[in-house]
Amino acid sequence: MNRLFKVKTWLAAIVFTSWIWTDASAENGRSASVLNAPELRKTAAGAAYQFYKDMSYPGAESEQKLDLYIPEGAQAGLRPAVLVIHGGGWAQGDKNDPNPREFSAFFVDEGYIAVSINYTLNVYEGALWKSTRLKASWPQNIYDCKSALRWMKKHAAELGIDPNRIAVAGASAGGHLALLTGLSAGNKELNSGGSFLDQDNSVRCIINFYGIPDVRRWGGNVFINETEKDHPEIWALASPVEHLSKESPPILTIHGTADAVVKIELADEFDRILKGKGLPHQYAAVTNAVHAFGLNPPQMDLRPVIRQFLNDHFSAPSGN
Repeated sequence: MNRLFKVKTWLAAIVFTSWIWTDASAENGRSASVLNAPELRKTAAGAAYQFYKDMSYPGAESEQKLDLYIPEGAQAGLRPAVLVIHGGGWAQGDKNDPNPREFSAFFVDEGYIAVSINYTLNVYEGALWKSTRLKASWPQNIYDCKSALRWMKKHAAELGIDPNRIAVAGASAGGHLALLTGLSAGNKELNSGGSFLDQDNSVRCIINFYGIPDVRRWGGNVFINETEKDHPEIWALASPVEHLSKESPPILTIHGTADAVVKIELADEFDRILKGKGLPHQYAAVTNAVHAFGLNPPQMDLRPVIRQFLNDHFSAPSGN
């Protein structure tokens, strides 16, 4: 009898604990089925958030992982979200690097959900960029980014994300992929790979930190197997500038004038093209800043610029 009582008590505890977790998830508009166990963390500014580490996307068998940052506290309705794409020359880098962690924490401070991803990188025989490239990351790198965006939309209600208010942000190679992800929502070829193909591919706006708008001008040979001479159509497809249209979402470009890796001239040229087409954009050229800076380089605190950009476009009606 005593043993039976203990078993019943143990089972009741399991059921009660499970009910609490399910109920709490329901209150937050999320389902426990998508989420692993969170860690409760705080940003440097003191904002509490739930951190879900190494979640698989686009499916359970995927080698790619993402980290999910969900702000703590009550929220009336669904939250805007930002997809964060790390840099690293299409060959290295990780969602746990300082810049993507800093960006994600800042978005949490602003009350947004952040989704920071890893994606397919080049594979080399030895030293990066210097040894034989065994595998180029194109086009799987953009398919991964698209899959992550569609994953966010597919599970938006469970995660508490407003699917109509998702931005994409990236730095360097991640800036290139952020631009391409955001500008090619209507391109059938780029949206035919990856997972969750029934989901919408559009974003509300794009934040481009020293990314590459045109890989024909710089960078294409790093991650594309085919030469531009033999396959100019592939290089054009991989160039964000080729996907500009009257439906393009607003773009914020941030670039250092002393960048010796991705030259400022690329950003200047992109700015001129966007102006010429009359497309909504903002350009912040940071005087004397080099490559790979974060949100607060010595020359300029970029947080107010980004804050205002996101406030403007997350608060605007859908389609603006």
